[in-house]
Amino acid sequence: MKQVVDEKKFKFIIVMIPIMNYEGRKMKKTRRGSKQKNAVLNAAKELASHPTAQEIFFKAKEEVMSISFGTVYRNLGVLVDDGDLITITSPGSEAHYDHNVKNHCHIQCSICGKVRDLDFPAVDFQGILPSDASGFTVDGVCVTFTGMCRYCKETKEKENFNEC
Repeated sequence: MKQVVDEKKFKFIIVMIPIMNYEGRKMKKTRRGSKQKNAVLNAAKELASHPTAQEIFFKAKEEVMSISFGTVYRNLGVLVDDGDLITITSPGSEAHYDHNVKNHCHIQCSICGKVRDLDFPAVDFQGILPSDASGFTVDGVCVTFTGMCRYCKETKEKENFNEC
């Protein structure tokens, strides 16, 4: 029995293959670079301390004087969507951005909001089955621990000492 291939479906399949990687997830879109987007990415990499949008704005302004906060914010979204940055968020704290997009953990100060990488084994999510995850297909993980940074702890201890 000879199978007839519908030409329209065949063309669709050929177009879809480059869009998916071996795990079936969408691959990174290639977007046109711009001076502003490059300045935002460079700022995030140079600051390398999980900066906020405002910190990235001031750093990017050194490279592109005319850049606006709206442009920085919009480009941060594009860079996150493209997989060049990740966003670290927690309730009651502004978003922080990380140029290290590999699977790793963070720790955030519950007093000042400072975020740092945590030298702790990252969570392996590759073996999680949809049946174990309420039907979800897991394609990423973000673990953020909370605590008090050294500076806030020292400040709090000084305040407590002064109260005596």
